Amino acid sequence: MSRIPVVQVRRSCPKLSAEQKAAHRDQQEALTTAIDNAKSAYIEEAVHIAETHGRSLKWTRSQLFLKSRMLRQWRSINSWNAFVRVKHMEANKGCEKGDRIKLTKFIAENRDELVHEHSQLTPAEKQALNRDVVEARRRKSQAARANPKATRHNMNATFTSMDHEWMALCARTGAEGFYVAVCGSIKDLSEPKIFFTQKAEKFVQDVLKVEPRHLGLKLESFIVSGLDEHAIATCPRPLNKLVSDCRTLIQEELETIALENNIKGKVKMNYTNYERNIVEHYGFALVNWPLSGHIQNPSKVGRRAEVQRLLDALKSQSCEWVKLTDEERVAHMKDNQERHA
Repeated sequence: MSRIPVVQVRRSCPKLSAEQKAAHRDQQEALTTAIDNAKSAYIEEAVHIAETHGRSLKWTRSQLFLKSRMLRQWRSINSWNAFVRVKHMEANKGCEKGDRIKLTKFIAENRDELVHEHSQLTPAEKQALNRDVVEARRRKSQAARANPKATRHNMNATFTSMDHEWMALCARTGAEGFYVAVCGSIKDLSEPKIFFTQKAEKFVQDVLKVEPRHLGLKLESFIVSGLDEHAIATCPRPLNKLVSDCRTLIQEELETIALENNIKGKVKMNYTNYERNIVEHYGFALVNWPLSGHIQNPSKVGRRAEVQRLLDALKSQSCEWVKLTDEERVAHMKDNQERHA
């Protein structure tokens, strides 16, 4: 049986007038602004959920899919980078292309002066610099465009590749498992994507008493109907997460004060030999420790109440790193020698 040739008809779009182009442009800018506002609202909501339910912001954003590659377009902001950005722009002000100083060269030639000026900034000034960077990023936002068909093709290609990777992994390692992926709203065009190894399929059928295809359809109906919006995590923040937050804050502030004092290389906190390796060697001290006893690893300070108290002190900066004077440093060395005598 011979195939019947299909005549391809090329579609042509009518030309727009200047007024229509302007209206289309305004509509596109309004759509982009609305989507940017929605992203900001979701981020603020993630912060609120994290604080209300005792979860970390990282965990909450992961649950809300806010750490996807589509939304995480830039690195996180810190005051040092924002401050260097401003100084670099001031140095290149009025210079033509080709005559401007490169960022790496600018930092290398002015590092001491930059570190000194940055250390003199107040927390409010640092926050203002960060806000300027956020505002600059918003002005560079790209127009948002919807193309459901292209999204469906992208998903089909991605899951086809995932199927191949899963089958190769199972063949190499003997692993067993399954995944189910469904659309996020009723407007999406993608059908449920499922993958089951032989034993995983038998587990779902015999133990869960449901067919794999039906499991995908139930998940899709649950999400599309909006029932997932009522699933709110109410568990308190795990103790190990609180301990991790304390360690992170202590290490980050130690690195900051080391940078301000022109210490090259990473300074790693040493809880076991804190007096000798940190206080005596670098001249830094963690003051106003809120708990009884000496400074020690947050995992060893006690129960949840003690760890939370330490975390609150670190966040409020009532417990912070300071640079000791020569006299204070010598006094710490003498006290340390007497304790170990």
